Amino acid sequence: MASVALAQIARAQRLAGTVRDSVSRRPMPGVVVILLDSAGATVARRLTNERGEYLVVLRDAMRSARFVRIGFRPEEVPIPPRAESLARFDVTMFALPSMMQLVRVVANSRCSVRRDRAAAMGLWEQAREGLLATIVARESNPAMLHRLGFERVMDGNSDRIESMRVRGDSADTAATTFFAAHTAQDLVRYGFSTDSTSAGTFFGPDADVLLNDYFAGAYCFELSSGSHERPNQVGLRFVPSEHRRGRIDIDGTLWIDTLARALKDIEFKYVGMSEGAARFRPGGRISFRAMPNGVVLIDRWSLRLVSAQPDTIVNTQGILEARNWLYADETGGELASAAWPDGLAWKAPLGALRIQAINHEGRPAVGSVVALAATHYFGIADSKGLVEIKNLLPGPYAVRIIDPQVAELGIGLPTSLKFVAARDTTSLARLLVPTAKQFAVERCMTAGQKVNHNTSTGGTFAVLGRVVTPQGEPVSGAKVSVATRMMLPQGDGSNLLWLKDFWTTGSDGLFQSCHNWDLQNEIVIRVHRYGAEDVLVDGQFKSDLLVVRIPVPPVARADP
Repeated sequence: MASVALAQIARAQRLAGTVRDSVSRRPMPGVVVILLDSAGATVARRLTNERGEYLVVLRDAMRSARFVRIGFRPEEVPIPPRAESLARFDVTMFALPSMMQLVRVVANSRCSVRRDRAAAMGLWEQAREGLLATIVARESNPAMLHRLGFERVMDGNSDRIESMRVRGDSADTAATTFFAAHTAQDLVRYGFSTDSTSAGTFFGPDADVLLNDYFAGAYCFELSSGSHERPNQVGLRFVPSEHRRGRIDIDGTLWIDTLARALKDIEFKYVGMSEGAARFRPGGRISFRAMPNGVVLIDRWSLRLVSAQPDTIVNTQGILEARNWLYADETGGELASAAWPDGLAWKAPLGALRIQAINHEGRPAVGSVVALAATHYFGIADSKGLVEIKNLLPGPYAVRIIDPQVAELGIGLPTSLKFVAARDTTSLARLLVPTAKQFAVERCMTAGQKVNHNTSTGGTFAVLGRVVTPQGEPVSGAKVSVATRMMLPQGDGSNLLWLKDFWTTGSDGLFQSCHNWDLQNEIVIRVHRYGAEDVLVDGQFKSDLLVVRIPVPPVARADP
């Protein structure tokens, strides 16, 4: 059966050729080749490669081939007689004198009459051909993609990033970078949010949505000229043809480079939100990138929304009152790299960090694990103490040290090193690597706890621990006390000598204690929570730092 199948493929008739520009005679990558039947319906679609070449296996239903590319006049030719197993048909495409060719349109009664309507619809037809190329690319020439996702908290309603989280995409074989969560029909019918308030889930359009007839029928199109920041660009603005109360919609512009004859990006804002939320400029952006092989991919995407955090203020009457502190946040991602089966690869111009890591003796901190807080980024210091971390999304980062002594606590050791990554730039820094013991002692001092030194050893023994749930989540508000187990003479058992100080865990569940213990001391740690039995844990020093992870059961709640 396998031999028969291979023989049938070998005998299958194929159509191949090269598509060239009529003026420059250069091959044209990224041309969509559409195979049509006698009724004009699409049977198959392909994309020309970086050499302008195409190859399709012919089917009995195929009668003609249509060649389309943004900024060029479409060409449609009949499929030549199938006398041989491989037929060649080269195509020449002619560039349009203007991206805004006038087209005849059927007026949408809900759109106001504009002088630029025919030109806008002509540009829309060109934009559709560019959007189609992004869809055909993932169908006919899928790549192995590595994506980076981010969550950014902005400073109020400004563009300054206050904090950022980054995650690497685990699905490196994803078929596309960004896709809409709903169909065009559902988005047109129900809007671009699950809720009319800023607390809902928001959506953005992708190429499939923009190409759909439901979208075209629900929006009005007009031209928008580019600013000095957008040379050689023209915009196609799309606005809702009607507004419905309680429905979140989008008002956006699709920008096209008229010189390169390529899609650039889509900018849109959410409309139908409250005036308070509108001050934070909620909206989104989707950008396109043409790869060397003609494939067009969405390489960046983001949604800007409004979030609230509970806060308290003292009003003019001196009374403490609750309020919500509003701020903008962004969620989105970028394409870090793409690779195709033929060996072609592409990498984004992202940032990098190069660190010289040293210990307190001034020597290279060989083997130190350097990580960036709230991200998946990390690197290991080599024999010279050098660490390099690549593929950094633009934004602020804080450096942490992953110390094996406290790894079981699920935390990193903070450092004073912070930096802002920029595209295609390597940040250089020198880092003094802290130890877990120093981290614990500094916490004791910051918390105002008394740091006692062992007079015989001249050092300080410290306890560093974390109270967590059975699922590993930190527990706040737990009262932690520490005692030394004192052995009674003549084998009469032991007694607990409790320290006067106790500590209450914060949101991270951490606690610490610094005292004049030594290696012979046995430690008992008690965790007390209101409504739950105390949890007692024994510990024994093996060095001058005792690390303890204490899981506690959930607090029992009384029936109402």
